[in-house]
Amino acid sequence: MNIETTSPTLDTLAVTAPFDLLDLTELQGLLKGAQCLHFAKGEIVAHASDAADQVWVVLDGEVKCALISSSGTEKILQVASAGAIFGEEAALLGRPQLFTAQTTRDSHILAIRNTAMRTAMEASAGFANAMTLRLSSAIYDLIENLQICLQGNSTQRVAHYLSRLAPANAERCEVQLDTDKQNIAAQLNLTPETLSRVLSRFTRDGMIRPHGRRGLVLDKLSMLRSCAAG
Repeated sequence: MNIETTSPTLDTLAVTAPFDLLDLTELQGLLKGAQCLHFAKGEIVAHASDAADQVWVVLDGEVKCALISSSGTEKILQVASAGAIFGEEAALLGRPQLFTAQTTRDSHILAIRNTAMRTAMEASAGFANAMTLRLSSAIYDLIENLQICLQGNSTQRVAHYLSRLAPANAERCEVQLDTDKQNIAAQLNLTPETLSRVLSRFTRDGMIRPHGRRGLVLDKLSMLRSCAAG
């Protein structure tokens, strides 16, 4: 990990939701005491049980937030790419970090003090409301993912994951996977081999087509949604 002494963080935050709801003075206050950190691929950003005294914003790169068992098995809770926030639930509550955050690519990450976040939320009702909605959405997505992992088979899990990447009423669209297949498999509580078999079956059935390194064309979204529903 390296501390970046110069970084256009103010300009970046000014166009990154929900920080774009803060005015210049509020943004400057938010950045007091903040640090822009560079992490190489595979570095640990935060350990489970660490004191959570800062909120993390990914400026570029990618971070996986995961629960890790004593045997080393991972359950990925979030894959945070550019513009994503993580760690705010523990930081705002002043409780220990529950997951381990590790980079999957070289990343620049902004560490904002939890006291500065709370001050910004008190100063701007719009920002506070946006943060509340963001946290509510994250909780809903987490419960929904747990539900599909507990109740759905492998086909349903993969179909649900893919269909959520598309607009609600679309029948066909092109999407980019937000991370690699190994991390997607961990999110869905599947082995990478099982994920690959399901994707191959969807390809044979004409529901999806590979397009580039992480791209997919979803050709028959109604069929994918039916598979997700069981």
